[in-house]
Amino acid sequence: MEISFNIDQNTHTLIFKFIFSLTVGLLIGLEREHRTKQETFAGIRTFPLISVLGTLSALIYEEYWQGVFWVISIGIVALVLINFSLEYPKDIGATTEIAILISYLLGILIYYEHYYLAAVIAVLTTFLLALKRTLEGFAKKLSQDDILAILKFAIVTVVIYPLLPDEYIGPFKAFNPKNIWEVVVIVSSLDLVSYLILRWKGTKTLWLTGVIGGLISSTAVSYELAKLSKKYPSVIYSALFGIILAWLIMNFRVIFLASIVNPSIIIDVSIPMVAISVGYVFYIGYIFIKYKEKISELSSQEINFTNPYEISSAIQFAVIYAIIIFMVKVLNVYYGSSGVYIASLISGVIDVDAITLSLSSMAKNGGLETSVAVKGIVIAALSNAFFKSLYVQMFGERFLSKYIWFLFFITLVIGGFFLFS
Repeated sequence: MEISFNIDQNTHTLIFKFIFSLTVGLLIGLEREHRTKQETFAGIRTFPLISVLGTLSALIYEEYWQGVFWVISIGIVALVLINFSLEYPKDIGATTEIAILISYLLGILIYYEHYYLAAVIAVLTTFLLALKRTLEGFAKKLSQDDILAILKFAIVTVVIYPLLPDEYIGPFKAFNPKNIWEVVVIVSSLDLVSYLILRWKGTKTLWLTGVIGGLISSTAVSYELAKLSKKYPSVIYSALFGIILAWLIMNFRVIFLASIVNPSIIIDVSIPMVAISVGYVFYIGYIFIKYKEKISELSSQEINFTNPYEISSAIQFAVIYAIIIFMVKVLNVYYGSSGVYIASLISGVIDVDAITLSLSSMAKNGGLETSVAVKGIVIAALSNAFFKSLYVQMFGERFLSKYIWFLFFITLVIGGFFLFS
């Protein structure tokens, strides 16, 4: 009798699913094995077997016997409960048991081809497991006010934001409640991240807020860190570095956005934006060398943290944002938007992303010369830098605003050179 091992496409797909399940379980099991350093209920071998069992049970459920899913599921839960009851007197928690259930369910997700979702859950689960000591230490440092701050942030982002209408209302149809509240969410996020970084690592790592926030809104970063500098004078240099880094990252965000819409414009946009960025790098180096001892002294000081999160502060910024939008709408109605440079100047008051995308697209479609589009983007960047400096002047320490205004001067000189050259 001749036996054939011809593998059809369906079998190939099944093999991939089982290998994927094995890999996902192996990732979680590797962390568990490393964590325990001793013989454990489930480790580097058990976890991949459990995720494969999830995929196998889903296969049998679909193709052969539906009852297998319930038998295996009840068996896994029973195994987990038995081990938990045996380990409970040792007071070591139920982390491994919960991770087992997750691995089993990931195997089922993989069978139904939710590959990306399964991979994301596996990575996040392993990440949480690996950061056990870090997260526990951080949680123990939190006060009741900190917990309330996190809950208030959840109300702003999870409860209120989805309920707001996504439509333009009011005079000149200028106000979009959902769009305006997005500003509250962004500022609130940066506010909370800044505070948590201060609580966790102290003033030395506050500049991380600039790195993270620069990917979202350098304007919001400038506003938030300016407020912090006034509240906690010892963070002034870290706040200064954070703001400069946010501005620096914004420049490269502009290049990235322009290149997505119109790859042919990337060189023309990169030249002025990179030149401005080089000026920022030299400037931050100068500040660090000049105030190295002072930075070290202030960074070692203890901060008496109070009032970690203020919704009113985020709303205040959103109100300013809404007023600016209204002004732009009024100017557009009465004066039109035929002037690209005027539009760029006005748009830069709010942000540079929208005008960057618009002008890049127009240049690609032939509706605008590349040189005009690039100059419009640079004007928007200069306008944005001016208003960010103004926010720092209004809400930050005088020392901080002095250096930020000089940062704007660097932006103006280099950007102006490219505008008039």
